[in-house]
Amino acid sequence: MQPRLLSVLFLLFTAFLPTTTQGQTVIRGCATNGRSAWIDAYQSGRIKPVPKSAAVKYIPVHLTLVGDDNGAGYADPLTVLQSFELLNEDFAKIDVRFFIDNDIDYLNSTLYYDHDFSTGADLMRNFNRPNTVNSYIVGNPAGACGYYSGRGDGIALGIDCISPGERTWSHEVGHFFGLPHTFYGWESKDDIANVDAFDKPAPATLTYNGRTVEVERVDGSNCEDAADGFCDTPPDYLPERWRCNAQGIYPDSLLDPDSTRFAVQAENIMSYAFDGCVESFSPSQITAMNTNLGGRLGLEQRNTPSFAPARAADLTLLSPANNETVQFSDSVQLVWNSVPNADFYLVQLHISQNFNGSVYTSFFTSDTATVIKDILNPNTRYYWRVRPVNRYDVSGSFSGYQRFRNGMYTTATVDASLDAGISIAPNPTAAGAPLAINGKDLGAGGELTVQLIDLAGRVLVDQPRRRVGQQFTTQLPTDGLAPGTYFVRLRLDDRLVTRRIVVTP
Repeated sequence: MQPRLLSVLFLLFTAFLPTTTQGQTVIRGCATNGRSAWIDAYQSGRIKPVPKSAAVKYIPVHLTLVGDDNGAGYADPLTVLQSFELLNEDFAKIDVRFFIDNDIDYLNSTLYYDHDFSTGADLMRNFNRPNTVNSYIVGNPAGACGYYSGRGDGIALGIDCISPGERTWSHEVGHFFGLPHTFYGWESKDDIANVDAFDKPAPATLTYNGRTVEVERVDGSNCEDAADGFCDTPPDYLPERWRCNAQGIYPDSLLDPDSTRFAVQAENIMSYAFDGCVESFSPSQITAMNTNLGGRLGLEQRNTPSFAPARAADLTLLSPANNETVQFSDSVQLVWNSVPNADFYLVQLHISQNFNGSVYTSFFTSDTATVIKDILNPNTRYYWRVRPVNRYDVSGSFSGYQRFRNGMYTTATVDASLDAGISIAPNPTAAGAPLAINGKDLGAGGELTVQLIDLAGRVLVDQPRRRVGQQFTTQLPTDGLAPGTYFVRLRLDDRLVTRRIVVTP
């Protein structure tokens, strides 16, 4: 592993801190521990700028969803994907594309779910992956909406601050790549009410974290030395989240140290304007981030990936069968096929076919089967669907839904006697060796069909229907099967059993 040039230089903390004003929740304040050593070196000329290249740079994100000790409170996965899409939309303008590195992790820890900065740094030290943008989505990140921790070299995001259209993630990644706030220095004033520049000229300097910070003038005469140090980000003295007007500016004007009145522009992502107002980084900020990225050795994926979106049209829900009544249980296995280009699957279970409101359960998995446990009610109808996700392109849609009913007790569709009476061996089995399927104690028997199905949902073997009694024996050939996972589906009249089998080389 190559060392990160900047890991010892970065000392930045940034955070959106929530408070309440006039009965409405707003976001204000910042926990910045000074400018980073890197941005000082860069803006003093000791680090030479690297212009934006034409090639797309692929950057891995280690994504961890944190819940409490009981596994509750996790961020909604669909919201996470929407926020990740917006992050890539914002950084597409600088030819950076983020992708999800390896598996999406789930962490049950009340300590980290609701943490302070010290505990947050501990979270990152314990669970960071090297050479990734480590991002943790938690319930309460140090009383904040989000922050970048230089101590932990990671990003913490609040669940309530990654809703569609919110740019907290983009803002914190801007800090990750070295950018200060556009209003740097004014953090010392805590909120807009303490900004003494509405009715009289702003002071020439501010003191922030023991450092003298020049206040930026409208004429640009000190733009390289004042505030964030970028001359193409106009003066901004607003250290609290604020709403722009229809013209994209703060609804009141301010006076700079020369008594020049100006309006604060809202479009910059590193400002504290509300998310509906911000939209972009400035060219100088883009150059700085590209330069910072170039110094983070090992972060960029050097090989250009070949990828395509995972398509919902290629996904088939296999089990439970549509409209099936499953045996009453506190767990039900959901099974679907493997989809080309899919690295993850987003599974949703709901009691409404419209999936409106709070989803009953929703989670990521990298498998093509999952067990729903401990949340199912008896004699209740459930709807489920799956969205395949590619790690490089998380856009896409869900499959169509299917529904099943969790029985009140053993039902005529799938019952304990059928499930207990069927055996399939050997499992795993070597390719070419037939599968022996035995049934016993099946009551009156009935019309039996047996199918072998691959992960794409294709029926490879479909035995003719035949009448069986209380016992039966049959075989399924595995000649020509590639190693992998398959499904055996048996139907005895209106009763159904689906079993997973593994074929080895």
